[in-house]
Amino acid sequence: MSNKVKILKDMLGYSGSSLIAQALALVTGFVAARLLGPTDFGIWNAVTLVLVYGAYFDLGILPAMGRDLPFYRGKGDLARAGEIESNALAATIISSIVVALIVLGISFMPGHSPLMVVGLRGMAIVIILLRLYAYYSTVLRCNNDFALLSKLQVGFALLSTFLIIIFLFQYGFTGRVIAAILSQFIILLIVLSLRKSKNVPTIEFRVSWPLIKVGVPIIISSVVIGLLTTVDRLIVIKFMGATQLGYFSIALLMTSLISLVPSMAIQVLYPRIAHRYGESGKEIGALRNFVLIPSVLLSCLLPLLIGPLYLSLPFIIGLLLPAYVQGIEAARIVLLGIFFLSIVGITDYFLVIIGKQKQNIFFGLFALFLNVSLDLLSVRMKWGIEGIAICGTMITYLCYALVLIGYALSHYTRNVRDWVKYFAKIIIPFVYMLVILYAVQWMIKYTGQASMSRNLLIVGAQLFLFTLGCLPLIYLATQEIKMDFRLMHWRDLKGLIK
Repeated sequence: MSNKVKILKDMLGYSGSSLIAQALALVTGFVAARLLGPTDFGIWNAVTLVLVYGAYFDLGILPAMGRDLPFYRGKGDLARAGEIESNALAATIISSIVVALIVLGISFMPGHSPLMVVGLRGMAIVIILLRLYAYYSTVLRCNNDFALLSKLQVGFALLSTFLIIIFLFQYGFTGRVIAAILSQFIILLIVLSLRKSKNVPTIEFRVSWPLIKVGVPIIISSVVIGLLTTVDRLIVIKFMGATQLGYFSIALLMTSLISLVPSMAIQVLYPRIAHRYGESGKEIGALRNFVLIPSVLLSCLLPLLIGPLYLSLPFIIGLLLPAYVQGIEAARIVLLGIFFLSIVGITDYFLVIIGKQKQNIFFGLFALFLNVSLDLLSVRMKWGIEGIAICGTMITYLCYALVLIGYALSHYTRNVRDWVKYFAKIIIPFVYMLVILYAVQWMIKYTGQASMSRNLLIVGAQLFLFTLGCLPLIYLATQEIKMDFRLMHWRDLKGLIK
């Protein structure tokens, strides 16, 4: 099986399992939102930020392993690869325990609501289990064992859904915390029973220090990007309260589904790019198609996800979560804005692989500063969560994507005509999507005031027209793939001639 076919097979298999997992997560998210209500659901989204920020305490050793493990396997240095695994395991255990103790300490500080205390103490347990699972998942990805990863992903989703629904109905917010602990504990036990490698935790300065030197810039970049994608929540709960965060969290449920496609592509491509980089002797030109093609393909295909969700969101929320109708407009704006963060594709990982972490951090800081400044302006102007959505998602992500993709493109061409042509390929599909959405809503108006069957018929007609309108985007995506194949075959032919 050729490498190209293997990549496609892994991507389709892993993406399929991820779609199942995300669909189940979306269902449980809706169930949790409905049973908890906007205020408690807002608190839940606040305490789970611990899981995002807790990933940054390992000094970057785990993400460094994600880069260096396939790199050394590509070079054929299996002994070094084994040492990296052992040292990364030790760093993961130690850092997760430190985070858990910090979160536990914060929970005893005055000023927290009872639910916040329960949530923080629960997250102190979850963070240890989650980071260990993240370690083993990274090892599997570095070994391209996506078949096992896919099974684990679906299994965890089914287990989580079952436990969340049962404990939510019985114990409410506390039940949601218990379900998070149990599901993460069980899936970790399963991974430990299935893992092939029996590496033991080891701390060796000669191995850990190079990982830290690689990982610290990566983790700083991750902190910046983590803040970039979560600071909106912090500002909403700080200045607008938990209830408004609950309304805003509807957007988070939707964007998690949109982010799935680029995320899965990255998970499959990242270890292969690192492997290819090591195999080619650090030749940047060998990564061109991995870096530039995904952004173009995503720009053509993402409207097929974003558009239907945008059109159907008022009907879905009105039917299933009527208490959250105040968050519909913000969610729609976020859906449109997430397009730009998603088309970044593998670009930021490319910069990590080629050692441009400092530049990656700089671009992230630029976007974070812009995000916070615009969000605070929105608060000052009293634009509500809709203003946060426009400032923190639409404008910020657009600027971030253009700068990051432009810098990656500069490694391959400085020709102005090439730049205009490339950016046209990723911006025109977005503009085209907006035009189609406007046209569909102008032709068939949805008010939400008719009967459920009538509303369903209206939304169905909108979706049908939008899908027809997106056929040119599908055609463009197929043409881009064909061009990619032709380029690869031409390079192979030239290699044979030489």
